[in-house]
Amino acid sequence: MVFLPLSVLAGSVVGTIYYQQEQTEKVILKTNELRKVDLQTKVISGDFHSVVSDLIVISKQNELQRILEGVDRQQQALSQEFLLFSGYKKLYDQIRFLDQSGKEIVRVNFNQGEPGIVPEEKLQVQAKRYWFNDTFRLNQGQVFVSPLDLNIERGQVEQPLKPMIRFGTPVFDSRGHKRGIVVLNYFGAKLLDNFNQAFANASSQGMLLNADGYWLKGAKPEDEWGFMFPDRKNRTFGTAFPQAWQQISQQESGQFQTAEGMFTFTTVYPLVEGQKSSTGAGQAFAPSQNQIDTKSYHWKIVSWVSPENLTTKSNQFLSQLLLLYAGLVGLIGIGSWLLALASVNRNMAQLELRQSEVELLKLVEQEKILKTRLSSQIRNSLDLNTILSTVVVEVRELLQIDRCQFFWCHQEDESTSLELSQQACAPDLTEPLGCSPIQNVEALSEAVMQGNLLCFDDIATDSWLDFKSRNLLVTLGFKSLLTVPVQTQSDRLGVIVCEHSRALRPWSDDEVEIIRGVADQLAIAIDQAQLYNQSRAATAAATIQAEQLNQVLHNLKETQAQLIQTEKMSSLGQLVAGVAHEINNPVNFIYGNLTHVSEYTLGLLELVELYQQSNADSTPEVEAHIEAIDLDFMAEDLPKILISMKMGVNRIREIVLSLRNFSRLDEADMKPVNIHEGIDSTLLILQNRFKQTPGNAGIEIVKEYGDIPLVECYAGQLNQVFMNLISNAIDALDSYNSQRTLEEIEAKPSQIVIRTQLRDFDRITVKIADNGPGMTEVVKQRLFDPFFSTKTAGKGTGLGLAISAQIVIEKHNGAIWCISEPGKGAEFWVEIPIKQNSKVVTVNTATLSII
Repeated sequence: MVFLPLSVLAGSVVGTIYYQQEQTEKVILKTNELRKVDLQTKVISGDFHSVVSDLIVISKQNELQRILEGVDRQQQALSQEFLLFSGYKKLYDQIRFLDQSGKEIVRVNFNQGEPGIVPEEKLQVQAKRYWFNDTFRLNQGQVFVSPLDLNIERGQVEQPLKPMIRFGTPVFDSRGHKRGIVVLNYFGAKLLDNFNQAFANASSQGMLLNADGYWLKGAKPEDEWGFMFPDRKNRTFGTAFPQAWQQISQQESGQFQTAEGMFTFTTVYPLVEGQKSSTGAGQAFAPSQNQIDTKSYHWKIVSWVSPENLTTKSNQFLSQLLLLYAGLVGLIGIGSWLLALASVNRNMAQLELRQSEVELLKLVEQEKILKTRLSSQIRNSLDLNTILSTVVVEVRELLQIDRCQFFWCHQEDESTSLELSQQACAPDLTEPLGCSPIQNVEALSEAVMQGNLLCFDDIATDSWLDFKSRNLLVTLGFKSLLTVPVQTQSDRLGVIVCEHSRALRPWSDDEVEIIRGVADQLAIAIDQAQLYNQSRAATAAATIQAEQLNQVLHNLKETQAQLIQTEKMSSLGQLVAGVAHEINNPVNFIYGNLTHVSEYTLGLLELVELYQQSNADSTPEVEAHIEAIDLDFMAEDLPKILISMKMGVNRIREIVLSLRNFSRLDEADMKPVNIHEGIDSTLLILQNRFKQTPGNAGIEIVKEYGDIPLVECYAGQLNQVFMNLISNAIDALDSYNSQRTLEEIEAKPSQIVIRTQLRDFDRITVKIADNGPGMTEVVKQRLFDPFFSTKTAGKGTGLGLAISAQIVIEKHNGAIWCISEPGKGAEFWVEIPIKQNSKVVTVNTATLSII
């Protein structure tokens, strides 16, 4: 009577245990699978965000911006920046900058861990690659992300397989012109390896699918990348699991079980707003078929537990229970109280086992999250303070302790000092804790300096501490303490201190091992941050030195140009003054005596006329001589000749005056001057170049002078500016006419227009315009550079405009600029203040209308 009821009861208990265990395992399994796919979603999104951040940093490099602005010899500096970045990150197969034609300007290859700069002769043109065209059409601030596919070299899939994602963004110069793109070739294998590690040593199989259901990572390598190989086109997840694919393709996430096993899935959308993608191309030079938005670019993360794995543990447990039941039936005869006691003990053991498993899973999950966050932070920033701050915050939250600190340890001679770097405290503490214990207890500080790990579950009873140290720590309010040393390769020593003061806090072995792992990872991060800072400092110092050398070279060129022009103009001025002086003396003598000669001549002619009237009977010899010299014509023509001679002498005096006005050697100081006189004297000197000759079509000079006052200036220097500008205009027109036919010249005669005007009552503007061929934007940007010239060798030094700009800007506080474009002539503006107590603001030629 007792045996049968107890046997039935034992069977019921065994069946209940089996059912509960099976349900518990299913709940744990489902929870674990959901956590795995969710964690992978966060990791993938974090990796994408990190790569996009790197891309933005690369596109904003100062060296790249200088290249976009046309600064010479910046490619090497940009290549070094890319090389350093590649070596630190170790995430990118290639880092490239391509111009708008698709030509690689700078490329750095990772070379299997040995980054190198690609020589200029090996750089390629990538204009036919789909990722170049898809990136170049984007707007400023947008990012192109290619599909995750295999790298193609020479029209074939590269072997061994190299998964790749290309991140690109267009770059613009300061004027908003698109000048090219920056591209990062991200190792897709990094992402796939992280994915594999998440499912390593697990009963489930992790799969990563693209939007079309092709395996990016699957159970069998030969099933992967079906869209890249024609012979694998039918190897898709939908073909292998048609019933499961029907649900997975139509839903964002979920978990279900079919005859094919249990499937846990979610959809990851790694792109964010402002990021674009396309379908890509399976061929080397084929364009992408379609552009896709952020929602269309997605992957499916699938965790699959096969039916065999679902039932393996249950079957094993069932076998064990059946054996147990057989033993129980044999022991029932001993007594039902033994059976009841065994059942209670078994239930308690199972409960403790479940609790232990839950705590272990929670701790393992927290450790993974902590390491993932730390890795992400280290990738995102190499700033040492940021890394240390992240560590103390994450460790405090992970262990749920009152405070976590990081100290630097210093050993100077025989003294030991600790420097607090970062700390994180619980937000609910009523008041801050006192000083750190290792700063007050000599035994603790000595152990830390020796690199020993210290763990105290209960400071008040721990036997390692002496009586004095225990009392001091208890007085300071500490109950539990854990210190973990951080030893770097650079021999810097730090320590992570975990403190608890409100209650006892036992430290488990798993927690200690986690903190040890964090300390090892932190030591690597500290070494990387220090190496990065040292490299940046060296690069900055080299850049500053290069800039200083460039400035010295520029100053030297300017000084050389100024010396050359000063010597030339000084010689020219002395020559002009000497010639003017030598000519002026005889001309003044002739001019002064012409009046007397004219009076004498008229008197003699009147005397001859009176003589003829008073002597009617002249001798034959006189008559013959009068006829021979044609006295009537001589009397009529001689006054005219004297008038012409006077006009010629006046003309010579004007030329001499113009030469003196142009040189102004007697006016070295700044004084009010008539600008129009200086322009006219310049035109007079250049007059022979305007006239039409058999070999010269001639140039028309149009003067549109405004009503302007006297201008305070250095007249001689300003005349040099007018001479340079008008001479350049004549040279441009002569060169232009040599390329035109006679009909074209007659249809559009050469012309130089000189305008003056008063602006805002405090400055004047002189405009010198020609209707010649004009100039390009590139030439216009270098017009005022020393030694830059568009003339053939021997016809120009490239100093005229540079010296003119120096005279106008530095000597007269003015401004000079040019307005021109090809086929529409050129116009130079010279603007100076009337009084030298104000400065004209330099005008940006880009803001002016083109003539």
